Amino acid sequence: MLIVKNLNKSFSNIHVLRDVSFSIALGKICALTGANGCGKTTFLKCLSGLVNYESGSVEFKSMSNFLFLSDKNNIFGDLTIEENLNVICRYRNQNFDKDVFNESLQRLDIKNLSTLPLKYFSQGNLQRNKLCIAMNLGWDYLFIDEPFSNLDSNGIQVFKEVFTTLKLQNKTIIFSTHHLDESRSICDNMISIENTTITNYAI
Repeated sequence: MLIVKNLNKSFSNIHVLRDVSFSIALGKICALTGANGCGKTTFLKCLSGLVNYESGSVEFKSMSNFLFLSDKNNIFGDLTIEENLNVICRYRNQNFDKDVFNESLQRLDIKNLSTLPLKYFSQGNLQRNKLCIAMNLGWDYLFIDEPFSNLDSNGIQVFKEVFTTLKLQNKTIIFSTHHLDESRSICDNMISIENTTITNYAI
């Protein structure tokens, strides 16, 4: 389980998150919504330890670790999908499984791009590469920023199917999004950041 207690985060004199408390069990999917600039990405970065917060706590009760994928491309542009993933695997001290990799390329419909440097990918295919990274690494919690952006309707459906498969493997996914209708069908709960705090959102 992931437990957040009374989290507070400010930038200069601007309070972004105020006394935020939140918990989620393994094997759940949660969408994080809210207006631009409300603190969604900051919240995900606090969960992943990429930014410091003034007070409160973030506790993981997990045998494994977590993965944060930002709204940036998470790539080395001159490398192919496989070369880029190999670098990330080495950095995280994880093994690269060629069979799992090939299956993920097929499922994400980017096998035909396997020899192309990532800097030549469209924005939608860069999103698919981001999910490819998640499908090939070991983690219990995935924090992902705007996974549906730049995707066509088929791409969104593929992402939803992969998220659901990962959930069945007892993985937890928390993602920020403006695609509320697309998110409802796969989420166990949705939360919104409004006025620096979190509120539950009807599914």
